Amino acid sequence: MKKALSLLTVLVMVICVTACGNKNTIQTSSTAGSSNQSGTETAATSDGESYRIAMIHQDLSTEFETYFNTVLVARCKELGVELIYFDGQGKTDVQLNQCENAIEQKVDLLMFTPQDKSGCAPIVDKCNAAGIPVMCVITDTDNVDDATASVGSNHIESGVIEMEYMAELMGGKGNICIIQGPYGHSAQLARQEGILQVLEGYPDIQVLYENTANWDRTQAMNLTENWLQKDADNIDAIVCHSDDMGMGALQAIQGAGLQDEIKVIGVDGIIDALNSVKAGEMSATVFQDVFGIGENAVDVALKILRGEPYEKTTYVPFKLVLQDNVDEYLKNFSK
Repeated sequence: MKKALSLLTVLVMVICVTACGNKNTIQTSSTAGSSNQSGTETAATSDGESYRIAMIHQDLSTEFETYFNTVLVARCKELGVELIYFDGQGKTDVQLNQCENAIEQKVDLLMFTPQDKSGCAPIVDKCNAAGIPVMCVITDTDNVDDATASVGSNHIESGVIEMEYMAELMGGKGNICIIQGPYGHSAQLARQEGILQVLEGYPDIQVLYENTANWDRTQAMNLTENWLQKDADNIDAIVCHSDDMGMGALQAIQGAGLQDEIKVIGVDGIIDALNSVKAGEMSATVFQDVFGIGENAVDVALKILRGEPYEKTTYVPFKLVLQDNVDEYLKNFSK
């Protein structure tokens, strides 16, 4: 499959998500030219079998998950797999209900990105009880070892990478703020762990403020504005668990005219952040390979369904993106 994800495709997906914002379920058929909302039409894979895979997203209002869904749709279409996908809307109870829905539809395999590491653990249990293979993708649950497989990244690594680079930029001293993901989310817990691991080696870097912005750009902007009003002169950098939140922090900093004084770094490698790094605004981002995760997730799912050998855990590495290598990553989003 062509790795590059066109901006047009992303925009179409965003429009679709916005239009369907009040729906719990969005479905697509892998059959070319079909828009089958009943989920009854399937396509044959190369082994002559027809498979139906369900994907429960964490929140399709976020840019990263929109990219991820686009990759899944394309990969499933390429391989002849029917994909049914759900928008979890950033709510654990919604995801749990969607799991019940998928089980009732008798899907062959269920993949999901948990909103809450503990709260979404019953999804694994419910699928196991129903005899349906289940995969955690992007992030994990507490009981990920009970899942059939998991495909994602080591999120501690992303926290280590961003904090090590920021510490280097700061010369090993100064004050930072940390904008975290939703409390209880596995990426929030792991990225924070990575950041704190690095800070143990830098006693002259202090955390002034930290709070969650729930992966949301506007919340991150408002949070940063509050911090700047209280203590702008003492803030040297803001370390964010995601790029959406990083872009919100940057917007607040630019609004206060402090873009030359306060550094910002994030995680994900969304196009806004990449363009910001290229422009010399955001200091850096840590790229999470949405293409590699999406393609590996579908490939592992097919191996499970075909009874072929597969890796129970697949990690796709993070990469530090700076101004001098950002063009390499921007190519992913060109036509």
